[in-house]
Amino acid sequence: MRGEGAAAAAERVQFEVWRMIGRVFEACRTNGLSQSDVARRLGVPRGQVCLWLRDKERMTLKAAARLADAMGYDLEVRLIRRASLRPAQAEAQ
Repeated sequence: MRGEGAAAAAERVQFEVWRMIGRVFEACRTNGLSQSDVARRLGVPRGQVCLWLRDKERMTLKAAARLADAMGYDLEVRLIRRASLRPAQAEAQ
């Protein structure tokens, strides 16, 4: 993320999470899991699941975690400290 603005970095992370959830759903779908099944597990309309899977802007981190759980997965998020940021700089921010 070095050199990116915070908004661009957030957008990249959002896209990656959306893409991973989509890949997991496609794998689950080949094993017979439908959007209706996921919706039932989450207690939301099937159309909501469809929106989350179709549009990255609609899938919040909370929605992604719920979708992952409904498909039998955990969603992990990591923060990685940049090597170029010295401790004195980090404390000042």
